[in-house]
Amino acid sequence: TGASSVSPRPSIADERRPQILDAAARVIAARGFDGLRLSDVAEEGGFSVGTVQHYFGSREALLDGAFRHMQATSLRRWYAVAGREPDPWRRLISLFESASIDNDRFRERWTLWLEFWAMCLRDTAMRRDSGDLHGAWQAPLREAIESGVAEGRFNPRCSIDDIVDRALAL
Repeated sequence: TGASSVSPRPSIADERRPQILDAAARVIAARGFDGLRLSDVAEEGGFSVGTVQHYFGSREALLDGAFRHMQATSLRRWYAVAGREPDPWRRLISLFESASIDNDRFRERWTLWLEFWAMCLRDTAMRRDSGDLHGAWQAPLREAIESGVAEGRFNPRCSIDDIVDRALAL
């Protein structure tokens, strides 16, 4: 018949891209962006250089992709933690615990952040994206603090914006 069915199996690209991005994140964490070579990512992930080039045409695209992949994963975890705890104080504690420096990928994540910020100095589009990203990280903290204030549990001595910015800086 003329009916077609869609396979529930993800495409090879859906599987391969995150694998390459994870390998790139490990290489960037070990060597920094300046030390990143597509051949190192290929070796780290067990791919051919051609495969890495197929999905990411440049080192910059690879860094951007690795950063966005890491951020999407981290933000999903951040929002899941925030959504599990209705109590504002416990929610703040849970958010900070989830961002703990004891996390096994802490160095990798922060190396990617530092490299991303350095690229933002040179790239206007990335700089705009960093502002949007900052807002995404602020939202769960802001909501927890606003809930605590509304319930009369928090009595901040400075603006909520200042509290959120300082907390994220830490």
